[in-house]
Amino acid sequence: MTAKQLRTKFERQDSCDESYFDELKESRKWREPPEKALRFENLIIQETNLPLEQIEESKKMLGDALQLCGIENEIASYMKRKFDAKYGGHWQCIVGRNFGSHLDPIQFIHFTVSKISVILFR
Repeated sequence: MTAKQLRTKFERQDSCDESYFDELKESRKWREPPEKALRFENLIIQETNLPLEQIEESKKMLGDALQLCGIENEIASYMKRKFDAKYGGHWQCIVGRNFGSHLDPIQFIHFTVSKISVILFR
């Protein structure tokens, strides 16, 4: 990269140009359409101790999150807020492709959707 290209790139970052951030956001978007990602064979519940009602609600909320958000951290934020509002307490959510975890939650669900793992717990 030439000095001029670097300077231009830095100026774009420094000016908080919305298109620059849109480009970054676009590169991190969920690649698969929600209809494909949420097919029964792609949604695998790894482990849970939630009641059946909350399991079904978490699946529905994940579907909504995939349609509305598209980026992993936004999906996690959406699910956390919705579970906090509906079930009270301090829910946490981790969404990602490659992470390790060791949790001792009271309630939790861990599922996988098209290579993305979701852990929702409190």
